[in-house]
Amino acid sequence: MNVVGSLLYLINYSHILRQTAMLFLLLGSFAVAAAVELDTELEQQLDQYLQKSTQDQDEAGQFLLALEKDVSALTPLNSRVRYYVYKVSEQHRLKDKKGVDETLELLQELAQITQDPDVLAEINAEMLVQYWDKGEFGKAISYLEPTLLYAQQATQSRVRYYAFNLAGNFESWRGKYDQALQAYHAAYDSIAKDEHPRTTFRRMNLALRMSNLQSSLKNFEKSNQMAEEVLPQALQNPELEGFLPDIYIQLAFNLVELQDLDGAAKANLEALKWAKKRNMIYAEITALNNLGDIALRQRKLPEARQYFEQTLRFGIEQKNKATEDLARFNLGYVQVQEGQFADGLSAMQNVVDLSKEAGAQSETLEYLAELADAFQLAGMHQQEAKTLREHAALAKEIFQQERERQINQLQEEFSAKEKSKEIAGLKQQNQLKAVEIERQKLQQDVTLLIGVVVILAAILLYLLYRKVQTANQKLKEANDQLAYQSLRDPLTGLFNRRSFQEQMDKRQRQVERRQLAALTTDGFILLDVDFFKHVNDHFGHAAGDAVLVEIANRLSKLTRNDDMVLRWGGEEFLILLRRVDIKSLAAFTQRVLDTIGNTPVTFGEHQIRVTASAGFLTYPFANLNEQTMGWAKALQLADMALYLGKVHGRNRAYGLVQLNKPYADIATQLETDLSEAIKEGSVDVALVEGPHKNNADS
Repeated sequence: MNVVGSLLYLINYSHILRQTAMLFLLLGSFAVAAAVELDTELEQQLDQYLQKSTQDQDEAGQFLLALEKDVSALTPLNSRVRYYVYKVSEQHRLKDKKGVDETLELLQELAQITQDPDVLAEINAEMLVQYWDKGEFGKAISYLEPTLLYAQQATQSRVRYYAFNLAGNFESWRGKYDQALQAYHAAYDSIAKDEHPRTTFRRMNLALRMSNLQSSLKNFEKSNQMAEEVLPQALQNPELEGFLPDIYIQLAFNLVELQDLDGAAKANLEALKWAKKRNMIYAEITALNNLGDIALRQRKLPEARQYFEQTLRFGIEQKNKATEDLARFNLGYVQVQEGQFADGLSAMQNVVDLSKEAGAQSETLEYLAELADAFQLAGMHQQEAKTLREHAALAKEIFQQERERQINQLQEEFSAKEKSKEIAGLKQQNQLKAVEIERQKLQQDVTLLIGVVVILAAILLYLLYRKVQTANQKLKEANDQLAYQSLRDPLTGLFNRRSFQEQMDKRQRQVERRQLAALTTDGFILLDVDFFKHVNDHFGHAAGDAVLVEIANRLSKLTRNDDMVLRWGGEEFLILLRRVDIKSLAAFTQRVLDTIGNTPVTFGEHQIRVTASAGFLTYPFANLNEQTMGWAKALQLADMALYLGKVHGRNRAYGLVQLNKPYADIATQLETDLSEAIKEGSVDVALVEGPHKNNADS
């Protein structure tokens, strides 16, 4: 079960960690290089503000704002910028949007009047985090490269640590884990020789973030090792106790993924104990919810109910609607497990409806997956199919929104990189000048040394040629690897959506040039692995990955060299067959279902039997030209045929054979209600059934 519970709270809790990390970074960073001009008295007062922040944020905020009367144009720029960075963070905490905008504008003006890398690093880092928190990711990205550039040149360890750590957090959030790891290492190097009292605190913060990063990369054993290494320090140092709930929650999450549920439960109990001691409400809620999730996985229903009821009380007491709704949803699932289908399903459906009303698409998607499982447990297969269709439609909508967001983000990132090209251009010019000077010197030496030097120069030129050849070969290999990765799915090695888009664009150009007139039609087969979520829930995500890789290998062996097999997304695959008619396409689909369903997938000691549902049709479809029905609409029809197979029992495929009415008359019906179109005889379909075998794990 309840992946919803764990994932939602890990996401929410990580957001809280990111917010509080700002304070941690400030608290742990105020060692200053001697060469920097500072206002000593103001620096001491700012240090005092940081100390107050660990005890009472409201009192600390009032203290900070009272210092502004001592800040003027005569205040050294480094101290002035440090004050305004703290001020904008305080305004953000108080949700003073107007104040935040005014202070950010002031910081931007200060950045225009200096070339001091410490000042510019601190300002750019603050700009990055403020726009990140606002959700203006394009603007945030534009400050990432300047932050890293000036952080490398900064002399204050406080500034270097602050900038690199924020950059690492941002890169980790974007999923660029290699860059995040580099930034974290740079932050660690910035404090390697720092003897400030907060150094231990900062190292602990970095270690926990790198452990979380390894977990994001699914290196759960490495993540556990890193967390266990810092655990004794946190237990022995009272100043580091605030990290203990986070460390134990990270350990518990890793142990769940490593299938050690008992160990995960113990870790969550430790997290709960320390969260209570430190009065860390959100950590306590997360630990309780995770304990309920583990108990549910172990079928300890009374224990699961107890934890979820505690989570519900917390949600009500804290007036946290998200926590309250999640607890009610989980309690409903417990009722379903206990056989109280009507009450449990009603409670779960009510939370789903509330989530839809709130526009929380990601949470709704997770809830729908769990609700479909609950309908299956209750034997309500029609409702299960309806929920699965709703889940699929919402997943597509989220995918399209995410794709648009990524495109916009790439455009913003491109604009940001353009701004740094001038700096890179100047560096290249200097390098070229240095090479030219060296070349001239070499020519003079060659002239003076006459024949002997000519021989040596020839040898040197040969070695340089070999070096350039080697460098060019490495560059070519790197470019080839990048090109391969851009068109391939990293898990299965199959083609991805981008490669398919390029193929369809190429085909469109050939159609426009009438180069495809003599060719026969191609075929689309869209596949979805049946009950894939159960594989992940019962055997773990590593087993799910093994199933996807094995299916990819089987499909690749079935197809010809000029066919394409793609991982379309999640557990979906797409096959593009060249030069086939509908009869051949149906026969090939039969082979695909048999290949997947006849032989179980071996994973460790388990033999996991899986089946698939599919939809297929020829392209162009029903003699329609590709301007009337493009590949995107054709795939939409294949997807509707696939879900027709899901609704009618899975382990089968439906193929669209031909239209019995003019396309213009039934286009809307085809795109909205394929089942009705079939009933009315508007379109003929072919049914291909998979192998009828016991689908249980052996």
